[in-house]
Amino acid sequence: MRDAIAEFMTYNRPFARRNPELLRFKIARMAESPFAFFRGTFHLFARDVLAGVSAPLPLFTGTGVELDLVGDLHSENYGTYKANDGLVHYDVNDFDETTTGRFDFDVCRLTASHLLAAQDRGDLLGPAIDAALTGVHAYAASIRRLLGKGKSVQLDVSEMGRCGCAPIDLLIADAVKAKRAAYVDRLTEIKNGKRRVKRSAKTYNLPQADSDQARRLLAEYRGRQKDLPEREGYFEAEDVCGRVSGIGSMGRLRYLVLLTGKGSEQGRNVVLEFKESLPSAYDVCRDREKDEGARARRAERVIGMQTESQAASNRFVGWAVDGGQSFQVRQLGPSDARVEAKMLPPGGLGSLAKVQAEILARIHARSAARAVGPTNPLAELIEPEAFCQRVLAFALGYADVMRRDWARFAGARADLDRVEQWMGAE
Repeated sequence: MRDAIAEFMTYNRPFARRNPELLRFKIARMAESPFAFFRGTFHLFARDVLAGVSAPLPLFTGTGVELDLVGDLHSENYGTYKANDGLVHYDVNDFDETTTGRFDFDVCRLTASHLLAAQDRGDLLGPAIDAALTGVHAYAASIRRLLGKGKSVQLDVSEMGRCGCAPIDLLIADAVKAKRAAYVDRLTEIKNGKRRVKRSAKTYNLPQADSDQARRLLAEYRGRQKDLPEREGYFEAEDVCGRVSGIGSMGRLRYLVLLTGKGSEQGRNVVLEFKESLPSAYDVCRDREKDEGARARRAERVIGMQTESQAASNRFVGWAVDGGQSFQVRQLGPSDARVEAKMLPPGGLGSLAKVQAEILARIHARSAARAVGPTNPLAELIEPEAFCQRVLAFALGYADVMRRDWARFAGARADLDRVEQWMGAE
């Protein structure tokens, strides 16, 4: 018998033992809406797909080749960032749950997210369906056009040209104007003559063991960087703290490291995030990639997928390993931003869904090229209208499942908040 609350507790029990207060914060975030609940339960989506929940349709069951997938794909796992080419790009920016599987796994999850995001805005069913279907149609048209071009495909949403979605174009324009010194000044303070990260609800002091691990990870990561200046003091840690961010990944070890960069006094520091890499919930459900070696290689796998998928990546993206744990590394900066569906004007979600779906098509075209070469392994797309109908039917059904799960979750909030009672002993 499927029990979403029991699944939530089972999955999050190890995180609860680490930090009960952080789990209470995650519960509060997930209780806000069905869309927030969806974002926090990729592990439930993975199990539901394999169990056939809400999917009496020929999805996820074909014999076609398995491709590299994003995994936990939803409308708020896209955003802006400054890449190694010096330009601001808009792209998928979270590959924590990357895995392999059928391509429709990503498409269905993204489409369900568009429906839930629309409902989160208060959109009526008609406009919500229109927005979701706009995205599916854009994906089907784009992937058919891009297949066969492989790695050379450079569908790129960046400051070099408008994409046609006004909120994304505005987001990119604002990100281009943002300055690192102002960002660092907002994030930090000078205390006892030294720059440090301001502590807040999102940044907190670490236990000594975690602080020590963060510094070991920095040393391991730095040793892999070949183009850093050799001058004394460059890229050394000025401060280390914990960071709270996201919903689905909340509970993982997450360290924020403030580095000297090109000038601490001028606010030209580099800010890196080290985030614990864990096996994809989809792999765990399929009983694969669970051994200690896979865990130690996981961050490299995630970063490899990221750099192969994005139109361009940040120069500091990378990974670090400490014992059997691996961590993804990325730079945080003033250009990092995302479009929140709640803030879109009426009718704006459809144009956002279109651009996001086209970016996913580029990612899948590249994955297909790596898996089987420049051929089309996606037989379902021979009949694109039938494919779109099946994806929309799944998304509508799963969005309803999420609303019912969320209602139970929100109703059980008081019991869930008593984390110490259900987290169990080590």
